[in-house]
Amino acid sequence: MLKNIGHVWCEIKAAGSIKAKLVILLFRLSTIYQSSNALLKIISVPFVVLNKVINEWLFCVEIPHRTQIGFGLKIYHPHCIVVNSDVIIGANCTLRQGVTIGSVINCEGHVTKSPVLGNQVELGANAILLGAITLGDNVKVGAGTVVTKSLAAGKVVVGYGTRELN
Repeated sequence: MLKNIGHVWCEIKAAGSIKAKLVILLFRLSTIYQSSNALLKIISVPFVVLNKVINEWLFCVEIPHRTQIGFGLKIYHPHCIVVNSDVIIGANCTLRQGVTIGSVINCEGHVTKSPVLGNQVELGANAILLGAITLGDNVKVGAGTVVTKSLAAGKVVVGYGTRELN
């Protein structure tokens, strides 16, 4: 637990704006609700509510408390960000404004699995990741890029159709 506090403190110190610091802090505090410890679960209920009210309703940053995100998260210009609760994001990842990460409903009406992001993944403004895809470590997704297929580690993709740059 103390180790996690140190990680969260480093995340908050590294966040650029006060808004980004608050978004990350409220998200991290709300994740305590996932604890198996009943006392911690009770103590964290107000943070789940604050994550919903401040982050979602006020800042338009929807990152549910159930979302698994490694430490070192960076959020630049935290506004209009939507992350499905089933998404898994690795350590030291970067999200920018307008990012959407989630599942899709296929032709048969079934909901697909959500994306899994490796470590040190960077998502440009308005990037969209959809479906049961995996992004390897150190992947960079350019602004406005829609990704619907898995990407190997180290790939850099931009534009419609995810044109690879390397």
